[in-house]
Amino acid sequence: MVGYTLRQERERQNLSISDIEQGTSIRALYIEAIENGEYDKLPGAIYTKGFIKNYAKFLEMDVDAVAKEFATDMAELSAEAEAANAAPVAEETVPEKKVEVKPVKPEKKSIGYSIHDEGRGSSSKLIVAAVVLIAAVAGGLWSWLSGSEGDVAKVNPPTEQTQPVATEPAPKTDPTPVASANPEPQPKQPSDKVEIQARFNDRCWALVTVDGAVVQEGVVEGGQTISWEGKENITFRLGNAGAVEFFQDGKSLGVQGAVGDVVDKTFNRQ
Repeated sequence: MVGYTLRQERERQNLSISDIEQGTSIRALYIEAIENGEYDKLPGAIYTKGFIKNYAKFLEMDVDAVAKEFATDMAELSAEAEAANAAPVAEETVPEKKVEVKPVKPEKKSIGYSIHDEGRGSSSKLIVAAVVLIAAVAGGLWSWLSGSEGDVAKVNPPTEQTQPVATEPAPKTDPTPVASANPEPQPKQPSDKVEIQARFNDRCWALVTVDGAVVQEGVVEGGQTISWEGKENITFRLGNAGAVEFFQDGKSLGVQGAVGDVVDKTFNRQ
C-alpha cells in the first residue's frame, strides 16, 4: 500500500509527521490518514492523489511510481466495494386478483299480471292525453275571443335624455430639458477593503483566512461561486488549485495552479 511505502521512507529519513506538514502544507491528520490507508478521512481521490504526489516529492521519491501504486490501491478498493454491494434482487410477484361474479336476480312480477293488463294501461293513457289536448284547444279559443273585444294601445313613457358632460382638456406640460453636459471623470479612489470571488469548477478542499481569522475550511463542491470581503487581506490554501478561478473587481485572475496541486495564495487590499 502506498501509505506504508511513504511512512517507511519518512522514518528512514528520521522525519516526523510535523516535519512533513511544515514542508508540504498538508495537514497532519491527512498525512496520518494516507499512511494508514484511511482514504475515507480524506477530501476525495483527486485531492488525495495531489497530497501523495507532494508528499513523495518532498521525500525525493519517484513521484510517478508512487502515483501508480496509489492508482493500484484505489482499483483494488473499488473492486472490493463492488463485490460487497452485489446482491440478487428478488422478483416481486403480484398476486392474481379474483373477480367475484354475482348472480343476477330475475325481476319478480305480481301474480295476475298479463299482456292484457299492459294493453289496458296503454289505452287509458291515450284517453287521458286526448282529454288534455281538447281542454287546451278550448282554453286558447276562449282567450282569443275575449281578447279581440277591445285592444288597448300601450304607450311607452318618453325616456330621459342625458346631456354629455364636457370634460376640460388636461393642461399641457412643457418637457423638462435634459442636461446634455457630460460630467468629468472622477479619479479612482483607493479601496478601503479587499473583495475576492472564487468559482469552483470542480471539488476542492479549501482553507480561507480573512484578516488572520479562519472563515471556511472543508471541501467545496464544483459549480459554486463564493465571495469573501476583508479589510486588509484574504489568504487561500487549496488542495486542488487547478479547479478554482479567482475574480477581483470583476476581473478574472485565472487559476493559481494545476489540478491536484496544493497552493497558498494571498490577496491584499489595492
